[in-house]
Amino acid sequence: MPLPPWPPLVPGPHRRRYPAWVIGSAVLTIVFLVAGIFASVLFRTPTPQGSADEYRFLARDFSGDPIRWNPCDPIHYVTNLTDAPAGSIDDVTESVRRVSMATGIQFVDDGETDEEPSQRRDSYQLDRYGDEWAPVLIAWVDPDDSPISFSSDGHTAAGVAAPQVPSDGSDVLVSGWVAINADDPNGPGFGWIGAQGPVVLHELGHVMGLDHVKVDGELMEGAGGGVTDFGPGDLEGLRILGRSSGCLNTPDPG
Repeated sequence: MPLPPWPPLVPGPHRRRYPAWVIGSAVLTIVFLVAGIFASVLFRTPTPQGSADEYRFLARDFSGDPIRWNPCDPIHYVTNLTDAPAGSIDDVTESVRRVSMATGIQFVDDGETDEEPSQRRDSYQLDRYGDEWAPVLIAWVDPDDSPISFSSDGHTAAGVAAPQVPSDGSDVLVSGWVAINADDPNGPGFGWIGAQGPVVLHELGHVMGLDHVKVDGELMEGAGGGVTDFGPGDLEGLRILGRSSGCLNTPDPG
């Protein structure tokens, strides 16, 4: 999936199959085609099965380890539901629960905010959030009014997301944002392919440090992999990004 043309936040070496430093680049989730959904129902296509070795990371450090959050500190998040359809907060809560279960990382809901996501969002906002790293922002935006592009190769994305590192380039994630396309016609819930819930879950996978894969059966496939939950490869990647890999040192904010 081509990425929007803005530069990464931190420089670094190019690694096999994917640029190693793409923390500042949002990744796109393609809106599922209605025709494909109908075809799946009509012909009762079996749910695709992924594989535990099908995962990729957005970035690695110079030793080859994936860039990740400090799993021994909780991840705080806020929501902007101004343009969200009714029931969207349930999708956020369920998505956060699933990511927490997969990583072993605790999440803390800091409530609602009026902040709007942007590609150049500051990971430290003293006036808005105090002397802490800015919480992960999960927001619904009108693509006509947002600086974020939801278009790529002629497709319209249901969601865009990016994790964030400190401005000093430390090899640890400290914040991030998720922007959900408020014009996406798929409603809240997890009950069908293309529903809003799996989109939120997919984008949070990016915030945790997962990249797209090219295998159906994994939610981190660019168009959702034909599933409504993390596949075995997604779960293995999240496990590696989580508590099983040990604590990190989170730099002081600012």
